[in-house]
Amino acid sequence: MFPRGYQVKSRWEGTPAALKMRPMSPGGHLVTSVAAAGAALAATGSLPLTVGVVVGGFLIDVDHAVDYVLVERRRELTPGAFLRYYTEGRARRVVLALHSYEFFLALGALAWWLDSAWLAGYLAGGLMHLALDVHFNGRLTPKNIFAFYSFGFRLARRFDAAALFGSELFSVPEGFWRAFFLGALRARPRVEPRTAVPQPTRG
Repeated sequence: MFPRGYQVKSRWEGTPAALKMRPMSPGGHLVTSVAAAGAALAATGSLPLTVGVVVGGFLIDVDHAVDYVLVERRRELTPGAFLRYYTEGRARRVVLALHSYEFFLALGALAWWLDSAWLAGYLAGGLMHLALDVHFNGRLTPKNIFAFYSFGFRLARRFDAAALFGSELFSVPEGFWRAFFLGALRARPRVEPRTAVPQPTRG
């Protein structure tokens, strides 16, 4: 809450410090996934492993789309509406079944049991994805970012986004591709003193 005598403008302005406080963007995940996949292909020559890295590093975010439709019950089914909904921090519930330690433990056991290069690649790409999320998104919340990526932890809090991640305001660049690659910018409201209204004196 802001002190009495101030009003919040509808326009948001980032501070110099806030310019460094960006969450991980979808485009950032795409670039890092492609780079990691290229390194995997050069090192191993395994196409299944390489494809797995891309799927785990980038397409793991499909669970955001599932939440958007089934949990948030949004009906604006366009890439731009979906992207802005999450980059602006408007999600109310965060199930994110694929973003969980429990899922990766089960996947690791399955990859070992099946001796699957594809699953091993998915596991490597997905763990890279989680590490980047923890590093970049962890700077933006006072909550426990490591606990956030436990499905059981989220379930115990009824997947409530504010309880899990805190409430933060973000400014998103105009244009789909700018928002996709640059991501959101942490911002603060510009506040100005409210014009004082003279009060009649008593006596």
